[in-house]
Amino acid sequence: MSGTVRAVLPSAPVTGLAAQVERSRPNLWRFAVLAVQLGLLLLVFDLYGLESRRFLTLSSLIVGGFIVSYWLPFRFKEPFYIALSLGGAFLLLDPAVAGLLIGAGGILFAIVRSGLAFRWRVVAVLAFGALCAYGRASGRFPIPEHFWAVLGAVFMFRMIIYLYDIQRLQGPPPFKDFASYFFLLPNYYFLLFPVVDFKTLRKSYFQRDIHEVAQQGVWWILRGTIQLLLYRLVYQLEASFAPTKVGVGTSVVARIILGFLLYLQVSGQFHIIVGMLHLFGYDLPETNRKYLLSHSISDLWRRINIYWKDFMVKICYLPAYFKLRKKGELRAQLVATTLVFLVTWVLHSYQFFWLQGNFRLTVTDTLFWSILGALVVANVWFDAKKKKRVPQSGWRAKAVEAAQIVATMSVFMLLWSLWSSNSLEKWVNFLKTGDL
Repeated sequence: MSGTVRAVLPSAPVTGLAAQVERSRPNLWRFAVLAVQLGLLLLVFDLYGLESRRFLTLSSLIVGGFIVSYWLPFRFKEPFYIALSLGGAFLLLDPAVAGLLIGAGGILFAIVRSGLAFRWRVVAVLAFGALCAYGRASGRFPIPEHFWAVLGAVFMFRMIIYLYDIQRLQGPPPFKDFASYFFLLPNYYFLLFPVVDFKTLRKSYFQRDIHEVAQQGVWWILRGTIQLLLYRLVYQLEASFAPTKVGVGTSVVARIILGFLLYLQVSGQFHIIVGMLHLFGYDLPETNRKYLLSHSISDLWRRINIYWKDFMVKICYLPAYFKLRKKGELRAQLVATTLVFLVTWVLHSYQFFWLQGNFRLTVTDTLFWSILGALVVANVWFDAKKKKRVPQSGWRAKAVEAAQIVATMSVFMLLWSLWSSNSLEKWVNFLKTGDL
């Protein structure tokens, strides 16, 4: 018997740009399925008057942009999205506000692209931010009031992440990366915006097949839509539990629960935002994950507003932890966690300044973040001290987990009602009378 023996070697996986091009390959049938779903969502938005007419304009821009972008060659997809986002600013915002926003972005990009040493670029960005903060606080610049809120929504947190990530960048930062990160089309409508991470956004671009990513985006838009409709129901139900209609105890408990469930508006909007970005190939992670099933305060911190948690871990927790861990692992964890909640408290006040024009440094705000931080720190200490146990199963383990979920959410909802009150006196009065 004669023959030739041939070794069949597996071909190398396609990576880099070639892989992205392959993942962007169009398919008429799969595109049609996505287009029909998006058309139905637009119909639902219109029929239910979801959010506002500006939201319908944004959604139409997103869907129309997706249809065009889908069929473009890969090298044109992101430039098209950037052009759509920059042009969309003039449709979703007052033209003067849109022009000023793009101008401010141009100034900031010129600073970070300059040949200055990195520390001087940071100083220049801080100086520009201080000038804008003065204009926001004093109102002395002949600038539309709404501009400051939009400027803050776009740059107040993402600029921190961007500077953190480019400090070791080899060569000047590309304009494409800057524009696609800051000028996110949904941000012009949603001023309360998830803190998208720069590296995550860049790495996620067409990291999977576009049909899978876009379908995930459609599901998240649908999930967000359902949550916004539930928010309407919760908002209407709150008036049904006034103390004049039910007992004081019932009113207090119901209004504490319903008051927290108003967070459905935030989580619903966040799901829609990230779902919209998925349509253009940005395969970002979800922003909230079944937070009503949290079984501890630390678990809740990991599930609710995940992007904020990741932002704090990256900018605050890890630098502090690695600096302190030589003096003890647990000590480093506790100090870093404490620092996270201190910075979170300050940055939330900073956020209120840009969005509403004043710092929120109230007693209730301070108490909320102090108590929440103390609970998470205690949770970290307890988890470090407790001995590892074999995971239990069966009905008893499920009952314990259910009790933990009820206890966790009860404590957090009570804290949320404190945070939502304008003053400590009003909160105490609410607990006594049920009156908001």
